Amino acid sequence: MRESLLKISYNMELSEIGEGFKLFQRKYQLKRSIIFTIVYGIALILGVDMVVRNPQNFYGYLLIGLGAGLIFMQWYKPVAVRKKLLNTLSSMNQESYETEIFQDMISITTIVDTDSAEEEEQSEEKTEAAEETAETVENSEEAIENESEESETVVSNFYFGSDLMEAMENDKMFLLFVNKSLIYIYPKRCLTDEEQLKLREIFTDKAIL
Repeated sequence: MRESLLKISYNMELSEIGEGFKLFQRKYQLKRSIIFTIVYGIALILGVDMVVRNPQNFYGYLLIGLGAGLIFMQWYKPVAVRKKLLNTLSSMNQESYETEIFQDMISITTIVDTDSAEEEEQSEEKTEAAEETAETVENSEEAIENESEESETVVSNFYFGSDLMEAMENDKMFLLFVNKSLIYIYPKRCLTDEEQLKLREIFTDKAIL
């Protein structure tokens, strides 16, 4: 039986998710964005040079347009992705989380609040849409019930040594990055001083902070 090093419960606000995702993008995408900006910038400069030498040069204007447009998209896309993520999360049910850390792994449980008013409204809409026949209504209600039961908890397990983990800390939160594709946020407002200290010690001991 595994010995539990720390078990914490917490939730996340949209502002915290936005800040955490922004830090995630900065850590793993900023270098790439800078490199591509330099490449597109060179194309832009070449286009300007061509136009200066020959104002009738169509390819010069084409390079200027492409260079400027690609530079804009390179920096606008992460902002757009972040906004889309927050808009999507704002319309979803409230979630809470539990993380339990063992010597060899981290287990993260997502708990969906299936009793939220928003879900009740969605269930009512599904029921109303299914009122064509009694059989359809029964099947729809069973499907909704089964879906609710299945989505109550989702458990993700990550293992030290096999999964790539990196952690970060600022004045508001701890962040855990897994395999350069997943981000988990631990708001300090949800953690006691002892839990913060223990989490920091574990991340430092595992050489991921």
